[in-house]
This record gives sequence, C-alpha cells and structure tokens, in this order.
Amino acid sequence: MTQNRRVTISINNDVDLNFRKIASNKLSFKTGWYSKAIEEAMLLWMEKEGY
Repeated sequence: MTQNRRVTISINNDVDLNFRKIASNKLSFKTGWYSKAIEEAMLLWMEKEGY
C-alpha cells in the first residue's frame, strides 16, 4: 500500500482554474478528484519525460 503525501504548490491562478474545470468534468467531483487529477497529470508528465 502506498502512502499519500500532502504538498503545497503555487501556480498561476488561470492555469489552476482551467485545470480544475477540466478535471472536475472528467472526475465528476468524486471524493479526492483534485488529488487524482494532479497525480494523473504528474504521471503523464513523468512518462513524457522518460521516467
């Protein structure tokens, strides 16, 4: 079982708003939707970068 880590980030407000709109539509505001969307985005980025 993996553990989750709480992180704090600072990003552009417009980027966050647009990301939240897309993520909430895809994940339907289910419990943990924002964390799941961020994790998916991070995994996709790492895959793209060859990690």
